[in-house]
Amino acid sequence: MQKAKVMQLFRLFACTEDIRPWQDLADAAIRAVEQQLKPDADTEDVRLCWYAAALANLQYRRMLAAKAATPTYAGTAASQKCAEGECSLAERFAEAYRKDAADLLRDDAFVFRRV
Repeated sequence: MQKAKVMQLFRLFACTEDIRPWQDLADAAIRAVEQQLKPDADTEDVRLCWYAAALANLQYRRMLAAKAATPTYAGTAASQKCAEGECSLAERFAEAYRKDAADLLRDDAFVFRRV
């Protein structure tokens, strides 16, 4: 998998110019994708880069949402922030790119059962 391509796509998804502080997220996403690969999968398939970038973006959005969370106290209403919607969109991106690369990834939902 091409780390430079993952970082380029992550920059696109995250809408940020300075991605250096977030390189660990991309590295973790690349490792997560590599662990999901089938043994005979083509590791240079560009769909894996898109999936890894989407996973990194999901973690990035979750971190931003956690940072923006406003504490609530008894008798007060929680403020609605758009970060919740951004996390939902990032989750949909990650799932869409996972489906796109599904033929390269192991299906962890498959279970053998005794008859």
